[in-house]
Amino acid sequence: MRILFKVLLFPLSLLLTIVVHVSAFLVGGFSMILNIISGLLFIGTVLMGGLAIFKSGVYDWQPVIVLGIAAFLISPYGLPKLAEWLVVKLDDLNDLIKAI
Repeated sequence: MRILFKVLLFPLSLLLTIVVHVSAFLVGGFSMILNIISGLLFIGTVLMGGLAIFKSGVYDWQPVIVLGIAAFLISPYGLPKLAEWLVVKLDDLNDLIKAI
């Protein structure tokens, strides 16, 4: 019976193996690109915040906050970390299928 399950689940395991490897490659590449963009957004946030401090009168802080949140979301601790976690969970699922 166990052999039958292995034969039936082999295509799924093969597909998951391919998806995990391609996804890990893409997450690694896009993570580097998003890291550069995050750094540029952080510099923009700091410059806009500095402008807000030194500018006389009332300044709208909403763009500064939005840029800061966007910089965090695309930083290595935001969306790339979530994508990496999903790839690891898919790999764990693949290992679970292979262990049957």
